[in-house]
Amino acid sequence: MSDIFHKALTEDAARINVSHKTWKQVKQSRGRKRKKANWKRRLLAYGAYAAILLIMAIGISGFVSPVMAKVLQKVPIIGELYSFTNIPKLNQYASEANPSVTDKGITVSVPKAYYDGNQVILIYAIQVPEGYEPIDVSQINLTVAKILLNGKPLPIDGATGKDYLVLPNTYRGDIVWYLSSDQVSRSGMLTIPIYQVGTIKGNWTLSVSVSSEAIDNAIETFHPKDASKTHDGITITVNKVNKGPVYTTISMQVRQPLQMNNRLPIYMPLNGMEFTVYTSSHKPPIYEGFTAINPPKEVGNEVVWDDLILRCLTPPDDVKSIIVEPVLAVMYEEGVTEGSCPNIPQLAITVPIN
Repeated sequence: MSDIFHKALTEDAARINVSHKTWKQVKQSRGRKRKKANWKRRLLAYGAYAAILLIMAIGISGFVSPVMAKVLQKVPIIGELYSFTNIPKLNQYASEANPSVTDKGITVSVPKAYYDGNQVILIYAIQVPEGYEPIDVSQINLTVAKILLNGKPLPIDGATGKDYLVLPNTYRGDIVWYLSSDQVSRSGMLTIPIYQVGTIKGNWTLSVSVSSEAIDNAIETFHPKDASKTHDGITITVNKVNKGPVYTTISMQVRQPLQMNNRLPIYMPLNGMEFTVYTSSHKPPIYEGFTAINPPKEVGNEVVWDDLILRCLTPPDDVKSIIVEPVLAVMYEEGVTEGSCPNIPQLAITVPIN
């Protein structure tokens, strides 16, 4: 039996086309492969070593010039610090002018700025000198800054952001300003006044050119048909969807009776209805909460909210629809604890977006 296997294996081996090489050629080939692999490893090591040297240089000098800051951003390991990593598509539509201002030995710069007429999102960097004494919270509090576009104050509905130490004497910060109105200029010079870093007062006011033109040109608008649901006296209707390259805006109307079956009315938005937006496959939500809401009005025996606006992340192109599902934050039913937050699938609306 072993002879049969030996013969079969010998025949198979004979059919394999192998170029003729001497042992010397084989050794030379292996040597070239080792050298190539070693060279690739050296390149990676050199890149990491260069990054380490740059970081050490920052630590020793305690200062990074605007020119050096731009150089650092081209190093992949460091440049990643100045990118929108949570929402990578923001990088494609962000301004990269990277203005910087130095005062009192501190340099503040804006590596990236995103603006779409509904919100402003910045990445900012702070380089401080050796001996700088940080404060426990953000070194710059931009949530209270009165930003301007073309010299006019932008209508701010709210802001969130903070900064944190990423390299020796270097802070990276993120800030989002939500605009209360989209009736603003679509492009121009954004001015960010900064008069204090930590406990040090000075003037680091920055100006950066922004534009929503590329985003506006990429928006697709849908007016979905029959995108309405009614349950327990509440009617939700999706009137319009603006699908942008990064964010999608959903415009809705909500109607409900002034008095619901002897229960207290459901007040919005603080203790009433919020919303969750899913993709059609019910993967993790791409939106939770609410973004903008106009004051309600009474129409007959109903209270009506017109143009309730939700903004969610635009799903991938292969997603054909999204599901908008309300969440009842406070219910007034016997046996239901106040403060529970059940979803209301009876009012979930499937909205086509492709």
